[in-house]
Amino acid sequence: MKRTCIFLFVLLAISVLTATANAQVTSLTLNSDPGDFVGGGQSLFLTPADGTFSATTNFDSGVSVSLFGPTHFWFLDFAAAGDVPLTVGTYTGATRFPFQAFSQPGLSVFGDGRGCNTLTGSFTVVEINYGASGGVNSFDALFEQHCEGATPALRGEVRFNAHPVVTVLAPSNLTVGQNQNVNFSVTATDAQSRHVVLSATGLPAGATFIDNGDNTGTFNWTPTSAQSGNFFVTFLGDNLSGDTGVGVTHITVIPPPPPNDDFNTPTVIPSMPFTVSQDVTNATTAPDDPFCVGRTQTVWFSFTPSQNMRLEANTFGSNYDTTVSVYTGSRGALTQLACNDDSNGSVQSRVRFDAVAGTTYFFMVSSFSFFPVSSANLTFNLVAAPPPLAIAPSVTQFGSVDPSTGAATISGSVSCTQPAFVTIFGQLKQSHGGTPLSGFFSAFVPCNGTTPWSATMQTTVSLFHGRSTDLFTGGKADVTATASAFDFENGVFVQKNLAVTIILRGKP
Repeated sequence: MKRTCIFLFVLLAISVLTATANAQVTSLTLNSDPGDFVGGGQSLFLTPADGTFSATTNFDSGVSVSLFGPTHFWFLDFAAAGDVPLTVGTYTGATRFPFQAFSQPGLSVFGDGRGCNTLTGSFTVVEINYGASGGVNSFDALFEQHCEGATPALRGEVRFNAHPVVTVLAPSNLTVGQNQNVNFSVTATDAQSRHVVLSATGLPAGATFIDNGDNTGTFNWTPTSAQSGNFFVTFLGDNLSGDTGVGVTHITVIPPPPPNDDFNTPTVIPSMPFTVSQDVTNATTAPDDPFCVGRTQTVWFSFTPSQNMRLEANTFGSNYDTTVSVYTGSRGALTQLACNDDSNGSVQSRVRFDAVAGTTYFFMVSSFSFFPVSSANLTFNLVAAPPPLAIAPSVTQFGSVDPSTGAATISGSVSCTQPAFVTIFGQLKQSHGGTPLSGFFSAFVPCNGTTPWSATMQTTVSLFHGRSTDLFTGGKADVTATASAFDFENGVFVQKNLAVTIILRGKP
């Protein structure tokens, strides 16, 4: 009798040590039937990479598990009938927690903004270990619930620091382009190093899964152009001794990125003018893409002019906020020549620059947003740019002077190649018997073509003593001036200097 008790104690100790030695697993698996309100007919496999898991005891002596993440949040409640602590076993006839009758188990699985008003279901506690002060050290439960008495079910498994006998490891989330092959391995482990048979359900059309016979399996699939969206593949590991494990891979199939997605494969522009419209929704960003205000969903263009010319690249006609920049050089050693976010108050972009024959220029178009834009339709244009703003100020040969006050008036005109606001400021100088006289003037000219200007000034106050020799008089005078304007199209100041000798004439 003593030997039997000792043997049973040893077996129990080994069992406890084995469970403790197993790797801890925290995850939430959800499989929703079509028509199930809470799950929305989808399948999810969430791990700590998707959010923060926590587990506590609830006021019915059961266990409550929560997951908070940036895109998903779920809450799961389990309770035994009679307000007693949960133990390993199966609980049937469960109703919505915490409104269950005293004689019924309680269950509630809700999240992502959806839950049941009433429910029926069942759950099986595979592992439970209560901690101190209302904590939960480990928990593993399978569940099935039906909302409002409906047939469609939400099934799944929640693990919190659990020690499953069989563990199946597979990628949680993958994104793959159409016509792009995806191939990965699935690995199973058994706590007692037993052989595990692997199988897969939910395989998309054309996908294969092979059990390699060594506790690994191989998934292989090349989505076609007709396959896009979300696919959930469930991998089952069975040690043929009553223990199973599950792994779920969520595969998102998207249309392939545009062909000019990378710097190494730009759209080569054969001649000018050039325009193209393309869907860049699935464009990606390389780690070494340069930065121009933003850097998201980047695509590339290149052009090598055969002669010197002034170029304009713009995104007019696109339906999203863009940036455009231009570079010379090679990958990893690019020199930025221009960068623009918004042009003339528009969310579209434009750069202008002087190109040299034989030099290859690379244009990067990016989304301004730090997150990918849905339905991003780009229109890219490369055209000959108008010449930059040029201004040409002049002073009329003859000015005038008021003999009684010495106030001198000079005039002239300023020509500009495009409408601009021109400021002219300068100095008028004369010399009387070796005494220098000077006065300062300025004029603001809304230039449009050729626009006249005039300015009146007197000698500086420090030289004015009421004597005629200290005033401007008729005769020669020297004008030095600077005209400046801001070229809004190119974002630069333009400046022109002049120095002329004029003749002041006295007013009658």
